[in-house]
Amino acid sequence: MRCLSEETKERIVHFVDTYYADNGYTPTIAEIAAGIRMSDATVHKYLHRMNDAGELYFDGRHIITHRIAEVQEDRTAQISGDIACGAPIYAEQQYGERIVLPDGITKSGEHFILRASGHSMINAGIDDGDLVVIRKQNYADKGEIIAALVDGDSATLKTYYRDDENKKIVLRAENDDKKNYPDIIRREVRVMGVAVYVMKKL
Repeated sequence: MRCLSEETKERIVHFVDTYYADNGYTPTIAEIAAGIRMSDATVHKYLHRMNDAGELYFDGRHIITHRIAEVQEDRTAQISGDIACGAPIYAEQQYGERIVLPDGITKSGEHFILRASGHSMINAGIDDGDLVVIRKQNYADKGEIIAALVDGDSATLKTYYRDDENKKIVLRAENDDKKNYPDIIRREVRVMGVAVYVMKKL
């Protein structure tokens, strides 16, 4: 197979793009072969040659066309560091890998991801090491879980409440052990964003 058929390449890319749009993941080589009525071996060779030519990405298992790459870029957020689920920690951005977000989340604004550190939010289903997707905004409503800066440069993840009578903000720890995980009460905090999704390792 010295010369690749442009028509076949277009059929492969079209099939992969359509399959991804319908299912949220890319097809197997066998599914592509069945879909365009070619042998598995021929599809495999095409994918490798197209990868070498920069026409798509194929590592022997994963297939990413240019269209899929654009879609995935729009659906990703970057891990920006750790955030305390306990005593506030110094807020230092440590940009890392980008993670593909679940469908529907990216339609609601700009997002970033923080890795939970500690146990103060376990009653809210957020455990140590979880990845928490934060929608970037500088305000919050009562009862929302927020990423906040406390005392200028310390970051924490807590449930947001206002004590209007005393003109203070309460950042509530979602843990029954209040001795080790007390609420944080301040006159001012800086809201970095609202938690909208938690990703866990099983």
